[in-house]
Amino acid sequence: MNKQLRRLIMLTCLMLLIVLFLFVFLVRRPFTIAITRFEKSPLSALAVIETREATQVSLIIRGRNHDDLPVTFAGYETYHEIPVLALYPDSVNIVEFHLVTEDGRLYKEVVHIKTDPLPETFPEIGYERLLPEQIAEGFTFLHLGHYDAEGNYRALPSAVDSYGAVRWFYQGDIGHVMKMTGQGTLLIQEGSSLVEIDLLGRTIRTLPPLMYGLHHDVSIMENGNILALSTAPSSFEDGVVELDGETGQYLQGWDFRDILDKDRPPLPRNLEPSDWLHLNGIDYNSRDDSFIVSGRDQSTVAKIDRKSGDLRWILGNHELWNESFQPFLLYPEGDPFAWQWGQHAPMVHPEQQGRVLLYDNGNERSYTDPLDPSENYSRAVEYEIDEASMTVRQVWEYGTKNGSSTFTPFIGDANYLENGNRLICFGGITKNLEGDAVELFDFANNSLNDMKISAKVIEVTADNPAKEVLMFSFNDHDLASYAGYRVYQAERYPLYHPALLQ
Repeated sequence: MNKQLRRLIMLTCLMLLIVLFLFVFLVRRPFTIAITRFEKSPLSALAVIETREATQVSLIIRGRNHDDLPVTFAGYETYHEIPVLALYPDSVNIVEFHLVTEDGRLYKEVVHIKTDPLPETFPEIGYERLLPEQIAEGFTFLHLGHYDAEGNYRALPSAVDSYGAVRWFYQGDIGHVMKMTGQGTLLIQEGSSLVEIDLLGRTIRTLPPLMYGLHHDVSIMENGNILALSTAPSSFEDGVVELDGETGQYLQGWDFRDILDKDRPPLPRNLEPSDWLHLNGIDYNSRDDSFIVSGRDQSTVAKIDRKSGDLRWILGNHELWNESFQPFLLYPEGDPFAWQWGQHAPMVHPEQQGRVLLYDNGNERSYTDPLDPSENYSRAVEYEIDEASMTVRQVWEYGTKNGSSTFTPFIGDANYLENGNRLICFGGITKNLEGDAVELFDFANNSLNDMKISAKVIEVTADNPAKEVLMFSFNDHDLASYAGYRVYQAERYPLYHPALLQ
């Protein structure tokens, strides 16, 4: 037998041994795990698991800071599609799968998932864990964005853990809206449409575009319907619509030219002359079927009865309201007390009727004697409203003592957290290159001021005075450049919503 033939026989035998080994391995192996990645959500993956017997699946996503994330999914099946979330960027992530049969046998598999770096424009996030034992659970979802030196903007929607590590990132188009639904998905804005995506970045559905546009905020009602900020016909950012939560069909709408006084002088002013109200926040209250809205350019929060459309009260300074609105003005009681100005993000307390939290930007703080930005401040403030007596008390605030260091003449957010803490987003801190606080607009030249924008997101307790629990900062460190970062809103959500585990 010649040498070439012997080599061929040996190679054939080796191939048969390999095939036999693979056959035995695959026949005896009780499960397979296949990992799929998605471009729009690069820190997430889908694990498709097939088992010979019905199993229940658990994951352990290994953390960097003694913060492993264990997750268990309900039910026993032979086919599972499991979202693998909370991966770190630019890392080989370790994910441990546990598969348990109904009779208690356990199979384990460790999978390594390599992720790419974040975009070069992503900030290095500063963080301080000041009272780590009091941090509310969940991940901080950031409506983060970057401005380059010429003012061009790029959205960087993401979620970070309590160590400032990015654990979710979305690379698709996104407007103002980014809200988590009761199904653990996200409702985001694309143009004039609301789009529901999962945390793998896959589009679940796209609702029909709103006829008069979509802007700033939505509130998801308990029945699934959506209250969305829009524009009244032939006007500017002064309408609210209710949409069917399944189809997006228009159900009813409210034209705020018929509810508030469109001729009242605006403060803060806007470069757009027709922007008399500038709705920028909405929250629904199921306890009395009402909603509250923030009208930034009127420095007003108003409560509306959803069924009748009637105005219930007006929270804001009393200047320049005509006589017909006097019965709806809330009158302040107690000390200290200060009105909000140019506010954002009103939120009804989830348990205590009459309490409202909002972000008080503080623009000018007076029609007649405006504060200079160097003397001004922004804050989160909580008011308690007694509708029977039409009075209001200031019961809590945080931010005044920061002075102009966190003055934010635009954007911002404040939220109640499940453990009673509050999450505050000083989202648009504006300074000149010398580090002095500046206002947003240069009205003499009908333009935006040159400004370097940064942001802080701070979790604090509900104490008086509040204690700082967790702090994130977002800065561009080139002090000679106008490049910067903003955070439009910040919310605390779970990555693994309970609905995903069913």
